[in-house]
Amino acid sequence: MALYPQSDFINNIFISISAIGLFNNGTELSGSNYSRISITPADHLQVTNDENNYYISNKVQLSFVQASGDWGTFNQIGIFAGTTPVLWFLIDVASRTIRANDQVFIDVGNLQITIPKSIS
Repeated sequence: MALYPQSDFINNIFISISAIGLFNNGTELSGSNYSRISITPADHLQVTNDENNYYISNKVQLSFVQASGDWGTFNQIGIFAGTTPVLWFLIDVASRTIRANDQVFIDVGNLQITIPKSIS
């Protein structure tokens, strides 16, 4: 039996996203002035869909602060939900090491969550 997420369910996911962070194998980075990016869904994200999937993606460039020291290597982006916030899930990305004076940008559309319309 297939399950079919409805648009209200997708909207609840969308409005609950509150921050993103950088992770290495499940551990959040730390270091000189590292901080997560706070997300206001209506300002930073958009929901689109096609025949098979819903997509939540960034509609503006997302920018972490410039590193004032080494942060280490990241290979995942963490999506946080709620006001606490709670780590919701991780997205694997190409590995990158952040050194002093580096800055991480996520270009428009490059952060994407895909939710199938039918789940078996």
